[in-house]
Amino acid sequence: MGLSERDADAPAMELAGAWRIDKRRPTPAYLQLHAQLLDAISSGALRSGQALPSERDLAVTLGLSRMTVRRAFEEAARDGLVDQRRGSGTYVRSRRLEQTVDRVMGFSDEAVVLGFRPGSQLLEVAIVEADQEVADALECRLGERVRRVSRVRTADGVPLALQVAHLRPSMLSLEAKDLQRHQSLYAAVEARFGVAPQRARQRVSARLPDREEQRRLGIGRNVPVLAFERVTFAAGDEPFEFVRSSYRGDRYALALDLRAPNPGSDRPPE
Repeated sequence: MGLSERDADAPAMELAGAWRIDKRRPTPAYLQLHAQLLDAISSGALRSGQALPSERDLAVTLGLSRMTVRRAFEEAARDGLVDQRRGSGTYVRSRRLEQTVDRVMGFSDEAVVLGFRPGSQLLEVAIVEADQEVADALECRLGERVRRVSRVRTADGVPLALQVAHLRPSMLSLEAKDLQRHQSLYAAVEARFGVAPQRARQRVSARLPDREEQRRLGIGRNVPVLAFERVTFAAGDEPFEFVRSSYRGDRYALALDLRAPNPGSDRPPE
């Protein structure tokens, strides 16, 4: 374990040092530890995404066996409080981000509305030739040059989505510095080209992640992803963006805002 990891675990170790396990009580030690984990997470003393002390360190600090600590961690995992990552450790589970589909919003605005701190790791800003799917979405010629932007999107510092966006040929001049200045792709596009999203058409499917998604999002091969394909339109119904996104299924949920039909409108048969 590197120095930075030890430093990151220090607050959790300091907190654990104040915990007390009374072996004279009828309540099993692992349940006492589980209760203190619950209190610390509920109060915010242990933050979302924070690493817990190792089983060995916590056992030594509290005078318990590693098996007792492991059982407490397993109970916390079953309760959805923590994630146990093989070879990495145990972490406070991040809150789940739930998107309500009723408007066109970029990731940054969506995260802020839901109370998360949005972030982005820029992987690539490149000029590529449009394949057939991109050409159809952006209504350009097959092989025409388009701007591709690849990013890992984070919420409260935790990787949440891998996004690969293609912008129409007239937006080739968009540069990495534009994204670094504005963080949001939509904000960068509006600042540079005066184009803002007016509507979008989106498709969603669920599948298992490929190796790149596993690596970029820090998930196992059996953690599903929600795969989005979205075409975003500007004024005049002109498409300017085609984006493929892979969201972690254990961190992200999709909600639909459904409304009753207006009085007098055609109703579907029951």
